[in-house]
Amino acid sequence: MTPSTPTGCPYHTGADMKSAVSPAPDHAPAGRTLTDLPGPKGLPIVGNLLQLDLKHLHQVLEQWAHEHGSLYQFRIAHKPVVAVTDADLINEVLRKRPEAYRRLNAIEPVLKEMGIDGVFSAEGDHWYRQRRIAMQALNNAHLRQFFETLVKVTGRLKARWDRAVAKGGIVEAQKDLTRFTIDVTANLAFGYDVNTLETEGDDLQRHLERIFPMINRRINAPFPYWHFVKMPADRALEESLAFVHQAIRGFIAHSRARLANDPELVSHPTNFLEAMLAMRDVEGSEFTDEEISGNVLTMLLGGEDSTAATMAWMFHFLTEHPDIQARAQSEVDKVLGDAEMMTDYRDHERLPYVEAVAFETMRLKSVFPVLFLGTNQDVELGGVRIPAGTAIFLLTRQCGLQEEAFASPHQFLPERWLVSRPGTQEGHNTKAFVPFGAGPRFCPGRNLALLEIKAIMAMLCRNFSISKPMNARPVEEQFGFLMAPTNLSVDMHKRENPFTSAGDDWLQAGTRRPVEANAS
Repeated sequence: MTPSTPTGCPYHTGADMKSAVSPAPDHAPAGRTLTDLPGPKGLPIVGNLLQLDLKHLHQVLEQWAHEHGSLYQFRIAHKPVVAVTDADLINEVLRKRPEAYRRLNAIEPVLKEMGIDGVFSAEGDHWYRQRRIAMQALNNAHLRQFFETLVKVTGRLKARWDRAVAKGGIVEAQKDLTRFTIDVTANLAFGYDVNTLETEGDDLQRHLERIFPMINRRINAPFPYWHFVKMPADRALEESLAFVHQAIRGFIAHSRARLANDPELVSHPTNFLEAMLAMRDVEGSEFTDEEISGNVLTMLLGGEDSTAATMAWMFHFLTEHPDIQARAQSEVDKVLGDAEMMTDYRDHERLPYVEAVAFETMRLKSVFPVLFLGTNQDVELGGVRIPAGTAIFLLTRQCGLQEEAFASPHQFLPERWLVSRPGTQEGHNTKAFVPFGAGPRFCPGRNLALLEIKAIMAMLCRNFSISKPMNARPVEEQFGFLMAPTNLSVDMHKRENPFTSAGDDWLQAGTRRPVEANAS
């Protein structure tokens, strides 16, 4: 099902095999310390640093979990790191934020230095006041108002793919999906129509693509080497940050002009950026220029790469499983009728199988397979005493690939999400599925991401069929703070008969809405 990788982890073969991770008790014997935890052998001074391939970091950590169990430790130079794959322990950590746990200490200074001082990296009171506005901007009421614009942007992508099909049909799916998510995010969060789909705005996309890999590189560096010597990648990052921040200043100037021309927007802002600017001078809620700019960039990065990568992985699985593609097409045909895409906001609630395909994709190809956290205080986790300031890496993808969590965990089975109350079923533990996190810092963009996914997949399934191009290179995983596919292109064709009957019997029996953990 999926390509093999240098790590040799069994889930990359697509075989239905049991996890090699040794079962671990829910709670280890009390009183253990970090030195009692198993882990890979390292070298003096550098620890395990030389074993960490940053482009495949998640695979290295997952392979160590196969070898050392669901709670182990390693070292980056002199700094200890605890890795966790147990679903209960991962949920415990996530639900005890922000008091007991926080984002890794290295993340906030790295992001601030890049001008990304936003809700993602913020902690404490700074996080609380930024989170409130982010939640309001991304709530269902705003998404319903925004739906007409989403339909417009989806139509632009369809027109782009129509032109690609006319020229031969090979589509660089992830690049097009990234353009789409940039356009959607800029319209929703900033009220600004970037329109990269029609204007070939490759510059903004290209510069944004450089940022996540460099975040990954810098937070895992043993010391801030770039303060002393700048590598070519560091100089390229500076160029990209300069370009992106210039674009952001344009977004902010555009919104300030709108607020000046329409004072009513100060009390009734229509998007995230207007809300931040309107609150800039409200006593007790002041936002600095750096926070406003940082949140704009946070929204761009969070709304662009993660959703585009998830949809790209969905494309990969649809080409791997033509029968699943046919079932999705049949469901979409029934919902849309003669329409070429979703035009009614309520349609997104009538696509349970498409949603199930999305959930199963997130389980097997989580774009955030590792969450980088740290302890704010001395804690006990799984019976192990962990001092304040210790790095905690949560291997969220690995915890969903355990036999005890999901039956046939390495098979792509969207149907598993359509059973009644899956959390009560043996072999379906929704606690082990945390693509949007859990607890107080549950991802505020979840509903937007799912709406975008359904809009694109409905448009794709209604109008096109996709397959692997001849002589295509194997699709591989690459980690750059998030995990995205490389070498992904698809051969796209217009559907000959949009009203296929494939999957009709299944659809009659399987129309329950997928149930997701932590989605309250």
